[in-house]
Amino acid sequence: MRSMTPTAELPVFGTASAAFSAFTLGMRRNLANWPILMGRALFYLVAITVLTALWDKVAAARLAGTLATTLPPDGLTLYFGTTEWITLSTAAIHLRLEDDIRFGMLEPHLLRPKPYLVQRIAETVGDSVARLIGIGIAAVIALLLSGRTLPPVEGVVFALLLSPLGLCIGVLLLVLTGLCAFWVRRVLPPYIIMQKIIFLLGGLFAPISLYPGWFYRLAMWTPFPGYLYLIGNQMIHPSAKAFAESFVLQVFWFAVLAGLVALVWRAGLRKVLREGV
Repeated sequence: MRSMTPTAELPVFGTASAAFSAFTLGMRRNLANWPILMGRALFYLVAITVLTALWDKVAAARLAGTLATTLPPDGLTLYFGTTEWITLSTAAIHLRLEDDIRFGMLEPHLLRPKPYLVQRIAETVGDSVARLIGIGIAAVIALLLSGRTLPPVEGVVFALLLSPLGLCIGVLLLVLTGLCAFWVRRVLPPYIIMQKIIFLLGGLFAPISLYPGWFYRLAMWTPFPGYLYLIGNQMIHPSAKAFAESFVLQVFWFAVLAGLVALVWRAGLRKVLREGV
């Protein structure tokens, strides 16, 4: 690959059209594999059953000085249902990038006019949106059958509007993890680190508003709440003002992560073209 030179990319319109085609392909392919999608939905229901059994005890205690005193009925259940929904819908693009980089499969893609990374990301987002729909339907059916308190309508609407951008932020975080394969070959170690940071700063297993004030403020200066917490929080305390602020933060971090992905991608390509795989 040392002598390989990528061809010129398509104009912006052509790139957008190709990305949309890749998005559609990823979405349709996932929906066609409906048995796998049903398996993911079943895993989601099992995970939520376990988590809610734990956090129902916490919410029932109504511990003084904690968020539990202000929670609406079944607030934590709805929160975790939302964050797990987003997490399990995010396709593992880092593994696809690792395979393409490690096994030298980038070369045929780079010789084509369609931008490889844009195509791969668009396809993954389409895949993730299909999961979002399938798992979301399972979550709604389970909630209706459970007899739990239904979330406020405005909270559901706000969460649905924030979820696509949150999903895209999650995909970009995994893209950065996958691009580490240019340097470390195996992305499992950086993925484990990224995963644990998402658990902690993203608020997967506990709303970050439960953290001490200084740690909450630290978390809010990172892109991770835009992936999970800001969406799940609408199920606890729905607010038009919080929705607007969350949307602005998501757009900001999406732009920052997209720029960072472009920089890391170019650095990785320079390394491959200079040194080979």
